[in-house]
Amino acid sequence: MTTSHITFPLELIEAFVEQLAPGNSIIREREIFQTLISCTLTSKYFSFAARKRLFSTLVVDRKPKYLLQKITSPSKNRTEEEISRRINSFIDLLTDERSSDLALMIRSLHIIVDRQRVMLQQVTNLHDLLRALSHRAHNLNVLRVHGRTFFSWTTIPQKTADGLQELRRSLPINRLSFSGIHDIPPIIASAQESPQLRYIDLEESKFAENDAGMAAETTISPASVTSGNLNLLGNLPTVGSYKIRYTSDGRTRIVGIDSTIQLFDDAQRLNQLLSDERVRSSLRYCNWTFSDTHEPFFTTKAIDFGTMVRLRKLSIVLCIGLYQRHGTTRDAITSEMRVDIYQRYEDITDAVNSLIDCLYYGNSKSALWAINITLNVKHVLYKGTSTFDPVDFSSLQKLRIDPLRKKHPLIQATQFCMNIGLMRDHSGPEVQLSVEKMLRKLITDAFRRRHLISMEHTLNADNKPQCSYSTLPPTLVNFALRKGFSMAARAS
Repeated sequence: MTTSHITFPLELIEAFVEQLAPGNSIIREREIFQTLISCTLTSKYFSFAARKRLFSTLVVDRKPKYLLQKITSPSKNRTEEEISRRINSFIDLLTDERSSDLALMIRSLHIIVDRQRVMLQQVTNLHDLLRALSHRAHNLNVLRVHGRTFFSWTTIPQKTADGLQELRRSLPINRLSFSGIHDIPPIIASAQESPQLRYIDLEESKFAENDAGMAAETTISPASVTSGNLNLLGNLPTVGSYKIRYTSDGRTRIVGIDSTIQLFDDAQRLNQLLSDERVRSSLRYCNWTFSDTHEPFFTTKAIDFGTMVRLRKLSIVLCIGLYQRHGTTRDAITSEMRVDIYQRYEDITDAVNSLIDCLYYGNSKSALWAINITLNVKHVLYKGTSTFDPVDFSSLQKLRIDPLRKKHPLIQATQFCMNIGLMRDHSGPEVQLSVEKMLRKLITDAFRRRHLISMEHTLNADNKPQCSYSTLPPTLVNFALRKGFSMAARAS
């Protein structure tokens, strides 16, 4: 009797592990982490694929994580000695010839800086870890530095700053991610220091706008950064992801913007960025989310998309809250005082008009192919089926393909999405399911109205239309109510 040795192809095993824990990000789920640990004990084939995923991200953090144990009490921060001991042990593993493939498995380095910034101090030996990774982790392509509280890059100790600089210069870093860091030196994103860099992620972080952003004791030379690149990176909004490329002479160009505008300062930064000819000539896609208030959006509506000759895709998400005031009335029967809330539903009209005006501003023809518009309206008090009667959606007619082609002759697709957070007044009517259908009809009628009126004037003697219907933009209307009640519909 013979025994057959059946083996799975390595590609199939790697696909299984990828399905179990996609990507290279930090594994936060305890069950997935335990499963990957079990895979390392199954066979050498599963062990290789699971180890490659387990060690794909290296997290350096003062706060311990116990994914293999159920810890209910909050964990204490590690001391400087504990951090140093753990880092030194890992450096020994990296330099051990018997585990030489460990360094090659690391794809992402995530440094979490504690509030006291102990992690950055020389006593933790972080700079030696950075140096070891620079020499051995040849597949590391993502560097993330996350601050648990805001701090300036200029406060990073010299050896640690040099280690970060060597890491960027020696390894194929294509994504830099910063959180809670100010005065980031622009040289970090230069072709000289990070020649393969393609993405910059900022979360409440910003680059230095002048030479003050350079650390006083650092070996980085501000003279190697052109003033153009300095201003370009300094104008990036503080929350967003930016795709870049380098020109043949080493200058930085912004190819894509995916940002969230929450503060007036960020709106000004975006304005300044888009007023730069270098940005307008290289930008290919824009995804903007104007959060919490629509006031910053009004500061950017004077943008002529026709001046952005390479821009193909545009997505704008506008989040607004309705203006409201409170009043008190006395109940005629019970004589009890009642607090009434009055909301200005016309704010929805103003927001829609602002979105449309933004698309039509300027005389230059754009090269846009696709436009997606989303309006999020928070905390709308339901007053019955007539709640949205004061709202005028007529300007949505301009989102049709035919009118848009006057400004955007290459446009191929548009979409309008509206998300409404409904609140039920305790003394008001119950929310009816028909409100979704009613609002959807209001919006679709607004899209059709002008087209139907124009057709009335083009009927011939046989009452046959002489023009064809143009495509209506797909429209998605979502309602979200308290206590988990929700409904959604799509109209086209």
